Amino acid sequence: MKTFRLFLFLILVSVSSAGRLNAADDNQDIIYINGEKFISPLIEKWITEYLRQNPGTRIQWADKNSKEIDLNLVTNDDEPALRSGKDLAYVGRYALLPVTTKGNPLYAQITKKKFGKKELRNLFFVDEDLLLEDTNKKKDPLQSRLTIYSGNGATSGAVVFASFFGFSPSNFRGKRISGDDIYLLNAIRKDSTGVTFNNLSYIFDLNDRQLKDEIALLPLDLRKEQQEALRSENLDETIALLEEQKVELIPVHHIGFAYNEKDQVRDFLKWIITDGQKYNHEFGFLNLDEKTLTYQKKQLETTLLTTTN
Repeated sequence: MKTFRLFLFLILVSVSSAGRLNAADDNQDIIYINGEKFISPLIEKWITEYLRQNPGTRIQWADKNSKEIDLNLVTNDDEPALRSGKDLAYVGRYALLPVTTKGNPLYAQITKKKFGKKELRNLFFVDEDLLLEDTNKKKDPLQSRLTIYSGNGATSGAVVFASFFGFSPSNFRGKRISGDDIYLLNAIRKDSTGVTFNNLSYIFDLNDRQLKDEIALLPLDLRKEQQEALRSENLDETIALLEEQKVELIPVHHIGFAYNEKDQVRDFLKWIITDGQKYNHEFGFLNLDEKTLTYQKKQLETTLLTTTN
C-alpha cells in the first residue's frame, strides 16, 4: 500500500512539473507587444494578417504592468525603450500637421496667411531666453488671440513636433492636454480659438480619406504643388506628397519596435517591413523609405545569422 501511495505521489509530482514546464514553454512562444492608441489599429491589422499566414504563431498585447515585452513601440527619440539596450527596427513613419477648426472666429484671417517656419515657431512656442527681448517686439495679432493646445504625454507627438522646430515640449505656448493626442482634437472643437497639431490617422477620416468634419489645416508657405496636395484635403494625396518629397514644414518621424532576440519576433518584424507595409496607408501612416527599408532588412538578417551561429 505504501509503495502504491509513493508511486501515485511520484506520478502527481511528475505531472505537475511537466505542466509548469509546458506553461513556461508556452509563455516563451508568445510574442508580447505594446502600442499606443493612434497606431493600434495598424498593429492589429499587421497581427491579423500575419497570423492568417502563420497560424502557429501567438501574438498578444502586453498588460500595462508587464515587465517582459518582446516588441516595445517607439514613436520618438526620447522614449525609455530606446535606452533598454534592445535592437531597434523601424516599421513605418507618421506625419504631423498643424490644424484648427473651421468654426474658429479667426478662420478667415488664418486662411489669408501662409505660415512659414518663423511664423509656426512664433505661434506654437515661446523661447524663455528671449522673453525680455520679445517684449519690445511688435506682436503678431493672431498669436495673442489663438490658444495653443499640445500633448503632455511621453509618447505624444508634442515631442517630435517641438524637436522639429528646435524646441522642447516645455516651450509650447498655451494649454497642455494629458492622455492620448486624440484629445487635442476634442480640445479645439470645444475651444473655438484653439490651434493644435496631430498625426494623419487622427485628422483624416480613414473611410472617406478626407479631413474630418470641422478640421482645417493651417495654410503653410510651401511650393505650389505641395500646397495643392494639402489643399485637396485628401489623405492619399497627402501621403503621396510626403513619401515623394521632404516637405520643410511638416515633421515626419519613424515608428519602430525595440525588440527581444527571438526567432519568431524577428520573423514578424521581417514580415512587417515587407508584406506589412502595404497596410500602412490604409491607416494613415507612411511606408519606410527605400534606404531605411533596405537597411532594416539587412539588419534583421544579420541579427538572425549572428544569433543562430
